[in-house]
Amino acid sequence: MTTPTTDSPARIRRIYDGYAGLYADSLVTDAAALLDAYLATAEQHGQDRKAADEEGWLALAAAEAVSKKHSRPKTERVASELHELLAHVRTALTAEGLTVVSTPVRMGVAVAPVPGGPVWGTGPGGLAVALYSDSGWQLSTNSTRSTVHSIYAPVTEAGAAEVAQLVHGVLRGDVADPFRRNR
Repeated sequence: MTTPTTDSPARIRRIYDGYAGLYADSLVTDAAALLDAYLATAEQHGQDRKAADEEGWLALAAAEAVSKKHSRPKTERVASELHELLAHVRTALTAEGLTVVSTPVRMGVAVAPVPGGPVWGTGPGGLAVALYSDSGWQLSTNSTRSTVHSIYAPVTEAGAAEVAQLVHGVLRGDVADPFRRNR
């Protein structure tokens, strides 16, 4: 794939920032490279790069194609795979300096809130990351009832580290809080 231009990652990030889910940096990089490949193809067909994506459809197509790849697995995961991936996210959350706590979230790993960070609901607080046989990473508040938001990241050990960074960012208030209505 081509090396992304400086503008393509910013364009992809703006698209992802408008969505309710959270998007790992690796997805931004992949989508930016895909956008650049789309634009290069347009150039090969006599189109000016700017004119080829004046309405933003190519950027949107690249962002959607890459995020869709990480929304559901091709085949359902087995229990041993889920437990291994959740162990990776638990390790990554701990490496981020977060405190892992108990959770009512099935197939989830929860972390305590951080001092000065956002607070949600009336439960124990903090956030929970879950992974199921037929989904990608999911983020919820650490409570029995919560809105769930997708975290678009590879479902791998490296992806678990990106998930932990995003969760830490939400807890600190550095990443847009998907649970706030006026996000």
